[in-house]
Amino acid sequence: MLARLKSLVGRTDEKSSKPNYSIPSGDTAALPQEPMPLPHAEPPTAGFPLECLTPKLRSAAEAIVRKTQGPAALAGQSVLSVASLVVGSRAKVQTLASEANATAAFVTIALSGERKSAADRIAKAGIDRVIMRLRKEHEIAMARHKAEVAGIGRGEEKPEAPVCPSFLVTEPTIEGAFKAISSGVGFLGWFSDEAASFWGGHSMSKDHQAKTSGILSKLWDGDSIARPRAGQDGDGFVPPTATTMNLMFQPTLIRDTYGDEFLTGQGLLARMLPCWPQSNMGKRKYRRPTAEDEAAALRFRDEVEAALTRTLEEPTERSLALADDAFAICVEFHDSIEAQLGPGGWAADISGFAGKAPEHACRLAAIMTLFENRAAECVSREVMEAACKLVKYYLGQYKFLCIAATNETEVAQAQTLLDWLRKNLNPGEGFATDRVLQFGPVSARRAKALDRQLGVLKKYGWIHELPAGTIIEGKRRRKAYRLSPKA
Repeated sequence: MLARLKSLVGRTDEKSSKPNYSIPSGDTAALPQEPMPLPHAEPPTAGFPLECLTPKLRSAAEAIVRKTQGPAALAGQSVLSVASLVVGSRAKVQTLASEANATAAFVTIALSGERKSAADRIAKAGIDRVIMRLRKEHEIAMARHKAEVAGIGRGEEKPEAPVCPSFLVTEPTIEGAFKAISSGVGFLGWFSDEAASFWGGHSMSKDHQAKTSGILSKLWDGDSIARPRAGQDGDGFVPPTATTMNLMFQPTLIRDTYGDEFLTGQGLLARMLPCWPQSNMGKRKYRRPTAEDEAAALRFRDEVEAALTRTLEEPTERSLALADDAFAICVEFHDSIEAQLGPGGWAADISGFAGKAPEHACRLAAIMTLFENRAAECVSREVMEAACKLVKYYLGQYKFLCIAATNETEVAQAQTLLDWLRKNLNPGEGFATDRVLQFGPVSARRAKALDRQLGVLKKYGWIHELPAGTIIEGKRRRKAYRLSPKA
């Protein structure tokens, strides 16, 4: 049975010069046309530029890539977001306009099983250690407080209960964020490897989308928030709170985010650095982590723990300037993007994100600078050049996501079917629809859905219809096709 399944599904190693089908006498097969990429299906060719990360971050990211065998972008997003929280939360950085928070927001899109959670878990290990230590210290403080309260006589004023420092939200909601802010730490981190509950949940429902998007935008901008609450204590004032975000979700939500006119127009997504890397699944043979990679991950954990502890202990905010040559690099980057913002320019339809690109570069440069050297006073030319290159990557990803969000479902499913055909057939090989219906992708296992997907592949030249009655695998077929010889 297994051998039969392999013969039906598996792609042959040797290409035969003879076709595997026989056309009825008197009929001819249509001449093949040059295949064209399916619309919006081809991602940017440039991968995440790990080489742009400063040494400590690059070492950690490369170790995470080798340990998880996930895409480099997942590791890059994870280490940058962690660095943003632990060193950027008490810092400002000079930009071309004015000072900005030295923090950043990230969106990471990947399929389930792509190892995004594993990458994030390794990167956040130092943060988790600090949180567990703070919780234990709070338990001790609460026990001491209860003992003090128990010893107070009648009429004596009771001491206030200690507050556990809170700065991390892993199931992001606006109310959860405000509760963390109220603990008084002064900064916030939103980290979720299952952010579908946020984008598709109560906070981003149609009734609350505008409010939530406005609040998140204000947090990124470094503004205070006034939110009067009738019948509740306090005046509702929320102080400026440096906020780092890394929200991970699956591609099924792309149309609900980057295809949402309100979200792209309001500016929330323009404040977030996105990536949707090509999948590594199917290429990840088991590999035991090396001692060097384990050591690099532990070293990053310890560096993060020390940096976050220091940030918690030193509430004084500091400012980071751009060196003169770094400022000149940022101006050059700004001008190159500005030239593409006019009518017909490459960035004209993503002007919200592109207009913020120089500030994104300044923020990333500050994060990388401070993680390397907390005592640094300015951003160097080299780090600014690297940050601009990183933002160029994000510009390509943002535009790709906005385009991909317009895809019809049939096009996306047709791409999945094409990937399956190219893996399981040789170029020019014939196939019958029953083979796809039985062994193909899940979305192609219904006859009507398969017909729509095959129609897309025919339109773009990836398959060619064979005459009715063509014999494949010894059977006369009513519907038969040939994969393009150039597939």
